[in-house]
Amino acid sequence: MKVRIYSDLHLEIDAAPGLIPGNASDGADLVILAGDIHTKGRGVAWAQERFDVPVIYVCGNHEFYKGHIDRTLMSMKQLAAGSNVHVLENESLVIGTVRILGATAWTDFATGESVYQASQEARRGMNDFRLIRAGEGYRALSISDVISRNHRTYEWLKEELAMEFDGQTIVITHHCPLVNYCGPEQGSPLMPAYSNDWPELVRQADVWVFGHTHSHVNVRVEACRLISNPKGYPGENCGFANDFVVDIN
Repeated sequence: MKVRIYSDLHLEIDAAPGLIPGNASDGADLVILAGDIHTKGRGVAWAQERFDVPVIYVCGNHEFYKGHIDRTLMSMKQLAAGSNVHVLENESLVIGTVRILGATAWTDFATGESVYQASQEARRGMNDFRLIRAGEGYRALSISDVISRNHRTYEWLKEELAMEFDGQTIVITHHCPLVNYCGPEQGSPLMPAYSNDWPELVRQADVWVFGHTHSHVNVRVEACRLISNPKGYPGENCGFANDFVVDIN
């Protein structure tokens, strides 16, 4: 299975028509979008127009900007229903002999020296806590919202990966699963907002695709191939390849 992988296209900022080749699906059996494609449902509509093969779409944090975290996900799923685009959040999909597990992931800020200090740095430095709404009263997204979602995803992935599957397993998260690959934020006060440290999960996957860090990654970690192909913001040099394809055997 040939898979095209993209993340962090940030079409809400730069929707240049030549960003992705015109024959975007040519030669690919599957497209993975690992978040921060566009805000709200616009990324789903773009993918439906752009690709003619199955698309697995995991939300990044930017999909929720100027929207409600639960209602935005619901509307994206409704928009994708019955089409070639599959929006996953703590959900799995099997295509042929490939099992795909998808979730945004978020983080619990535990990769820093202090969860409290890291969460306060994130509150100050990340737009998530100003631009994303949550709860019945459309209050601002909170640190506890993010931590609880992260823990739910961890437990879900742990259970899913423990199940036997006769084929390849691809995990897709927006947030980085290993601190050693979190790009420019490595070692910075904001690193805990960009990366988890889940080696015990990574080693159970055949491929793990992520985004968020704006740094191209294509390495093997034990038996798992760890991949990120982000475009990033205009002017950033993230190592993005607009024709990036991997072969999942």
